Amino acid sequence: MDRENLYAPGWSHVLSTSNDIAELEAFRIRVGAPQQALHLRSGGWPHLDLKLEPRARALAAPGVRVFERTADMIRYLRGTGQLGG
Repeated sequence: MDRENLYAPGWSHVLSTSNDIAELEAFRIRVGAPQQALHLRSGGWPHLDLKLEPRARALAAPGVRVFERTADMIRYLRGTGQLGG
């Protein structure tokens, strides 16, 4: 999860390390985000866009790796082989 999206202040992205949609959906429910927070665009990777209370809950959740910048999060996932490109 990035701490804050550079281009959308107050928002954070959450990615699954395995692109697991069920994992993202369970996390969405756990932090109380609306269904619209889950994005499944073709050509991109599945992710959550979080703001306000759900974002705060996610940032404080145990086991969530928080990156200062979105680019750092993507670089980490690419380094583990989880994201292409």
